[in-house]
Amino acid sequence: MDLFVSEIPEEIRTFGFVCAEELRKLNDSSDCVRFIHRELPKLLLNRTLFAALLTNITEGAPYPDAQRPTLFDNEVPLYTDPEGLFTLRMYLWAPGEYTYPHDHNAWGVLGPVSSGFEVINYLREDDGSREDHAVLAEAERLLLGAGETTFTLPFNDGIHITGNPSGRTVLSLNLYGPVLPRGYINRYDLEKHRVRRVYPQKRKKQILAAGALAGLR
Repeated sequence: MDLFVSEIPEEIRTFGFVCAEELRKLNDSSDCVRFIHRELPKLLLNRTLFAALLTNITEGAPYPDAQRPTLFDNEVPLYTDPEGLFTLRMYLWAPGEYTYPHDHNAWGVLGPVSSGFEVINYLREDDGSREDHAVLAEAERLLLGAGETTFTLPFNDGIHITGNPSGRTVLSLNLYGPVLPRGYINRYDLEKHRVRRVYPQKRKKQILAAGALAGLR
């Protein structure tokens, strides 16, 4: 963990301990998803906890660290298991805000603290043989209520859009399992049938620096 344990609320530390104890025993990702599907609502329905977290953010408290660089600008890391078994992340959604269509490098379980969180899942219809080309078809739309969860899977099995169709700010929570060693996620353009790689900020800067260095040489 990046923070001293004392800075993390007891509810999150206890949740992390319980999840780690069980996930160590599970080898199949579907079993991991089923377990987190049962456990995550225990946090999602704790409105007192999230009120405290949001107050900390508005007051600039050290935890949670809303200034930490993340792949999505509405993402706030809450907990990282020391053994790399999972990470817990909070997301803040403005009215009408959605992600772009994207895939994942891990299995994950996600759900809202309050009603009004939408998940749109897609199937990839092309075979992936053409670089930068992808054809997606909408598979389902889920509108989740407070404490309800759904899941995502790695790569082509986890392409989706998530967001907030309501007129108020919505809060959601995602737990992701161990990250597979790909190093990027794919961003899809539904209309142009295009796909491109999106790297974490640190990795993107390393790639750009290497390219610029090659140019100088």
